Amino acid sequence: MANTFNHGIVTPASPKSTQTGTTTTSTITGLSEESPLRIRTLDSSNYRLGGTNARRQVVMSELNEQVPEVPLDWYFKYILPPLPDGINTERIVNSLKQSKVIKNNKWVGIPEEPRLDKRHEDKVYAGFENVFEEIIAAAKTQKPDLEQQFTLNLTPDKNVTSERDSSTKPDAQFTTLEEAARLARDGGKPSVYNVWNSHEFKKNNEGVNDTMNACVSQIVYDMQQIMASDPCRRFTFGTSINNRAFRLWFCCRGAFLTAEPFDFIKEPEKLVHIFLSFAFASRTDAGWDPSMTCILPTCSTEKRQYKIPVGDKTYVTVRVLSDYAADSPIGRATRVWLVTDEADPSNRQYVLKDVWVDSERATEDEIRSALLIDVEEKCGGPARAIVEKHLLTPVAFEKLFIGTRLDDTTQSIIRGGSLPKNLNYLKLVVSQQSGSSKRSRISTQENAVDAVLSGMRARYVQPGDTVRNSPRVTPRFHYRIVFSECARTMYDEKHLSNALGALADVTEALSWIHKSNWVHRDISGGNVYWYDCKTACLKEENRGLLGDLEFAKSRTPSAAHEVRTGTFNFMASEVIAGHYLFRPTLDVNLLEDPSQLFKTAGFTRTLFIFNPLHDLESIWWILIYILYFNEDQQNIVDTELANDRAKKALKLFTQEGQALDRLQFLQTNDELTVEGTCLPPSFEFVVTMARAYAAKLHAAYGSYEKNLSANKEGTFEIHDYLVKALRFARDDPLVDSIELVGVTGPLKRKFDTMESSRDSHASSSKKPRTNA
Repeated sequence: MANTFNHGIVTPASPKSTQTGTTTTSTITGLSEESPLRIRTLDSSNYRLGGTNARRQVVMSELNEQVPEVPLDWYFKYILPPLPDGINTERIVNSLKQSKVIKNNKWVGIPEEPRLDKRHEDKVYAGFENVFEEIIAAAKTQKPDLEQQFTLNLTPDKNVTSERDSSTKPDAQFTTLEEAARLARDGGKPSVYNVWNSHEFKKNNEGVNDTMNACVSQIVYDMQQIMASDPCRRFTFGTSINNRAFRLWFCCRGAFLTAEPFDFIKEPEKLVHIFLSFAFASRTDAGWDPSMTCILPTCSTEKRQYKIPVGDKTYVTVRVLSDYAADSPIGRATRVWLVTDEADPSNRQYVLKDVWVDSERATEDEIRSALLIDVEEKCGGPARAIVEKHLLTPVAFEKLFIGTRLDDTTQSIIRGGSLPKNLNYLKLVVSQQSGSSKRSRISTQENAVDAVLSGMRARYVQPGDTVRNSPRVTPRFHYRIVFSECARTMYDEKHLSNALGALADVTEALSWIHKSNWVHRDISGGNVYWYDCKTACLKEENRGLLGDLEFAKSRTPSAAHEVRTGTFNFMASEVIAGHYLFRPTLDVNLLEDPSQLFKTAGFTRTLFIFNPLHDLESIWWILIYILYFNEDQQNIVDTELANDRAKKALKLFTQEGQALDRLQFLQTNDELTVEGTCLPPSFEFVVTMARAYAAKLHAAYGSYEKNLSANKEGTFEIHDYLVKALRFARDDPLVDSIELVGVTGPLKRKFDTMESSRDSHASSSKKPRTNA
């Protein structure tokens, strides 16, 4: 490439690839992360909605409205970067007293009681910069060979910049020395890629609710922005100061926590310890990923690129395909890039996925291998060949290590610590709006934002109080996988016949997967693809592909009740409901003779378990989504029909309690016509096929669940019919001529507003997710 710039950052002499290469689009899922249902949103990120305040409150809601508060000594032991060898903080404090940096038991330049000072907080706490420098000088006097890595910069009037939309403006932050020199030289704004440990200052005490809440929301948002914007971050730190209370924060993909505050005036040794730990930390201990190297852009029109090793190869990013999942401070943080192999002169493109996997789960390559082995053992070699043909093909994969230790949230990042028992919790209460209907709350973008902002306050929950969803450190490990195929998702495919072909191919693969007693459990518009081999310059057959196998599993009917997984808008109706919806009604003869009710066990409660029909219903919902959220480019509908269609779409894809609406839509044939759906007339042939698909699926549900009542396992022999139906529609000349264009106008505006409002409120009823 070229010369090393700073800690793994290089600037290319002649970039191998840029952000503006091929126009092929692809998304490997994990798109937005975590919730009790593993809900994913479709087109928008909560963090990119509305104003900065709204986004801050959304982030706090994502944390289940509470943050565990660990003892300070626990934080020092398991979280804080270790002090340099040979440093004695007590001696440094004594030297600072002798040099009058600490005078009359207070720090010179910082008021003894900031809350009583009439100046703005920026002026009140400005002395911290000098305090930091004096602490560093004292440490270097004690140990001259110390190599400082970071410095404290106070920049309260400047936004932190990034390639994404970011409006975070911390009062101070630690920066690399190179970044500090640049800021001093040109007076520019700090870059999110070179800052960490954001600081927020407030003069009032923590007990003042409004002040505390403002400080907490700001520091949480600052940290979230660092984790979301920079793919090189494994974790980050934060600091909030309320009057004299100095509080430390920490975020990684498995935990968000804070430490008990201390009085930085009365306990100067602790402040010295913290500043020295941060100043002399390595980039790895400060949260950066040592395996990734950044390639700086050579001009303003280019984006940052990254060199990412996977296995024995190094890949260079071309552009981001998906990074919405990384917006959530805790979660799997899936990022997906289009990449090239650094050593391959042909510049062939691949897809690289970087994700934090729950520790109890197998990796995607392991699941794929186990699935294919089962298919071959139970259905034969030809069946395996069909399934393999329609799955994404991994070419490289690995669990990441930091040195000799697996890069995980518990042993590596939190150094083997587990949260102490009987913790206090910082409780963040989000009041729900009252006195207005759902319609009025969500009718405009402004109202959606207001709903998020309403009435949030911070308070303490003492040990023994009831705390919903008691927090823990979620064990996750860092994993990367590279796929051979760069394909278009069903969100991106704009040829209707290709979309139908992809759904048919995936359904054919599912027939063998299901016969092998496996289920996918997370089929969505983002992990069903159309692979155009001609565009990829390959002599292969264009085909549909299925990805995202992380939650695929072998079915075990005797298992305990499963926790739901999936992408909400494509989940089967009864998966959303969490119980069977097609069970037969009581026999009329039993109703005539009540005594017979006590002689039958036919209606005992049956454990709800994900079955193949749920995967097939997800395929159907992808089809419905494609029809509702695309126009026929040659036959754009008028405003009246667009409005009618919007109302239908809102019922199916956004409203709370949508399981009933979706169930009625699925099983009511009268609705599944062009007139009943309010879809464009040119979609009539496909709508007719969708009605036949729904009828077949509905009948299969009834048959299967009738057998469950008799304590028998049902069968799922409808795949061939569904494949034929999809391919029949695909091959129709009128369908083949339809080019799709994403909806605009009323539907998109209404849908986006509904989505933002629903997502903003969703976490008020969340429970911790433990996928079975």
